[in-house]
Amino acid sequence: MRARVPFREGLFEETPGKGSLIGARCQQCGQIIFPRREACLNCLGQDLETIRLSRNGKLYTYTIVHMPSEHFEPPYAIGWIELPEGVRIFSQIRDWQERHLKIGMDMELYFERLWDEEDKEVIGYVFRPSTKGGGI
Repeated sequence: MRARVPFREGLFEETPGKGSLIGARCQQCGQIIFPRREACLNCLGQDLETIRLSRNGKLYTYTIVHMPSEHFEPPYAIGWIELPEGVRIFSQIRDWQERHLKIGMDMELYFERLWDEEDKEVIGYVFRPSTKGGGI
C-alpha cells in the first residue's frame, strides 16, 4: 500500500468519511483565518485558537482552467468557497461537469488523491457541488 501524504502539512485533518480544514480564530478580534498563521491578518494579534471549519459552503466564484499545470490536465475548475464562518477557501472543484457551476450554489468538502509522487499518493481537500440540493 502506498503512503498517503498531505500536499501541505497542517491544513486539514482527514478522518474516515469526514475530516475538516484547520483554521484559527483570533482571540483578540474574532477574525477567522485559513490557513492558520502565527498572527492575525486583521489585528496582528498572536493569541490564536485552533478551530475546525465547516464542511459546507457556497461557491463564491470560479473559473475553468484550459491550460495544463504540473499536476492537472485541462479542463479543470478552481474557485473560492465561502464558509459560514466568513472565510473563503481557494480550492479545486471536482465533479463540475455533472452539475453546472453557479455562483451561490451549495458546495461540500472532500479529501482525496490529488496526484502521485514516486511511491506516495498526495492528498488534499477539494470541493464538489452538493448532492443535497439547495443553492442561492
